[in-house]
Amino acid sequence: MLLTEETKKVINLAEIGRGSLISAKNKTWDKAQSGIVTEVTADTITVLFLPETQNIQNHFAIQAEAIEKGMWTIRYSSDGMETVNVYEGSVENGSESVTV
Repeated sequence: MLLTEETKKVINLAEIGRGSLISAKNKTWDKAQSGIVTEVTADTITVLFLPETQNIQNHFAIQAEAIEKGMWTIRYSSDGMETVNVYEGSVENGSESVTV
């Protein structure tokens, strides 16, 4: 599962790490953004993506707290796309990480 339980929900560092491929959509965005995970901490996933202007780089951060609140739909793979995991919404709403 993407989140593990401590005194608060945190990102499972054994599940996703640097170099993982990710496609994430915040509820406020029109479409998902794909990229490569550059850093993961217990609280944040940092994603590098190429915007439409291809000669620059950009990053966005996914906070564990926002994942828990159901603000993100996330598809990710840590094994070169052999398995794709999907995380939608919060565990409290019945959503779980599933392998596609």
